Amino acid sequence: MNKQFVVIAGAAVLAVAGFVGGSALNSAEAQGAQKAPVILIVDRAQLIAQSKAGKTIPDQANSVKASVEKELEAEAAKLKKDIENFQKNASLMSDEVRQKTGQDLEMRRQVSLPQRAQIMEQVFGNAIQQAQTKILIESQPIMKEIVEERSATILLDRSAVMYAAPETDITQQVLAALDKKMKSVDVEKVSLADVDKAIQEMTAAQAEAQKK
Repeated sequence: MNKQFVVIAGAAVLAVAGFVGGSALNSAEAQGAQKAPVILIVDRAQLIAQSKAGKTIPDQANSVKASVEKELEAEAAKLKKDIENFQKNASLMSDEVRQKTGQDLEMRRQVSLPQRAQIMEQVFGNAIQQAQTKILIESQPIMKEIVEERSATILLDRSAVMYAAPETDITQQVLAALDKKMKSVDVEKVSLADVDKAIQEMTAAQAEAQKK
């Protein structure tokens, strides 16, 4: 008789034998009492990439990123102009004002602008992850229903499995139901103000940590 084997990475299946009248069942009885787990597989990455909602993410993400990059470019152009004005008018300033203005401009050039660009990538990445999470949340009731219909006991993500028989993979079934339920998902807009807010929160958290 052919047997199907599913190799599961990072998971162990435990069998628990029952006890009757305080005495353990003998080996034959214990083996008969054990119920083999019914394992199903779903590819969550595929749900995001191939679902109708998931396919609406890339264009929105590109638009959001382009918008923030445009704001950053405007800030870089403003900094360049401020530096040029400083160089022209430095001789008219007092030593104190010239030194302070020069330091402020250098701080913007070496720290503030690069930091904004770095944090922008993080905020942008978070916006995409939030959109992807919405898709996975919508798929959870669908997966639960399929698990119950097939009397499964374990549902694993494809990334945790080395091999599984094709009939255990419910990804396409979930996709079909998900596409009927969710046609699109919004990627949250990101602006330079959001980036600056994130920097302020990060700075405040660092200052609070230093006090402890």
